[in-house]
Amino acid sequence: MRPQLPTVEQVRPWLEAMDASHTFSNFGPLVRELETRHAQRLRVAPEQVVSIANATLGLMGAVAQSQATNWVVPAFTFPASAHAVLAANKDLEFRDINPDTWLLETGDVVGNSGIMPVMPFGASIDLAPWLNYKHVVIDAAASLGARHVDLSDLPQSWVVVFSLHATKVLPAGEGGLAVFGDIDSARDFRAWTNFGFAGTRMSRMPSINAKMSEITAAYGLASLDNWGTESRDWQTAHEQAQLINTVFGLSSPVELTTGVHPYWIVQTDSSEERDQMEEQLRSADIETRRWWPVSLPEMPAFNQWPIETPHAKHAASTSVGLPMYRGLRTTDFESIRTALHYLH
Repeated sequence: MRPQLPTVEQVRPWLEAMDASHTFSNFGPLVRELETRHAQRLRVAPEQVVSIANATLGLMGAVAQSQATNWVVPAFTFPASAHAVLAANKDLEFRDINPDTWLLETGDVVGNSGIMPVMPFGASIDLAPWLNYKHVVIDAAASLGARHVDLSDLPQSWVVVFSLHATKVLPAGEGGLAVFGDIDSARDFRAWTNFGFAGTRMSRMPSINAKMSEITAAYGLASLDNWGTESRDWQTAHEQAQLINTVFGLSSPVELTTGVHPYWIVQTDSSEERDQMEEQLRSADIETRRWWPVSLPEMPAFNQWPIETPHAKHAASTSVGLPMYRGLRTTDFESIRTALHYLH
């Protein structure tokens, strides 16, 4: 992966506007415009969208504000999902994933538990599977480029969190967005990101500083200005990757995703086959990455919550990320295709 932010020239008008306003943080005009423009894309009211310094803080705050005391997280995800629950001082519970979709299997979740479905690697957001649950925080970190993201029917007690990290689509370098089904909850969350202040200098609740700066918003706005070009670049790269997938019969649940995302994830039949693919590409000076290398219960940070999650372990041990970024050339894809010829 080779992250690409808007150029200095593309960001310059927004930075000049920031200089003119003499506002550099604390919900300035650029942050508010960024929230408004993303609200339009997501088909919600601007008051439902709250910008944050990073998506992990968004998950943490959404969980902290919830009435749910126990949170169910998929065992196959990025560690931030589980860290957010622990940082919010809530109880953590891991569950396995569906092997065909890599989505959370909730099983017999009951009572006052909350669930954190993770949209793996930029998957499209489908609200339907979770509608029986009241307390839902969706980790949709990489899904801003998914096609037809419509959160107009987001249930009142739900939250969807997106990342604006440099490695995602529509990047701002760092930062995130939390989208609430309820405007009052969004207002409380905004106070949570600002020491509990809500119109006064009195702190109303245990809280934190999680505000987005105007500089971050400037990059986010420049990305929105450039979305037509960026989305075409991603689409072109994905089309080239899909041609190679078709030739060699490669696939993963990520390939079911509509729209664009910053990953090329393939799943092999076994860890041995995954290792062989990595070695073949490495011998051709082509890097790969195990984005989620093991299931979370296998990581030292989470070994207090041991549980057997065979589907998560299998997904972690058989999936691998191939090069995917804007600017990949046809010759780069040809090199990858040549390195994978052993599959025939």
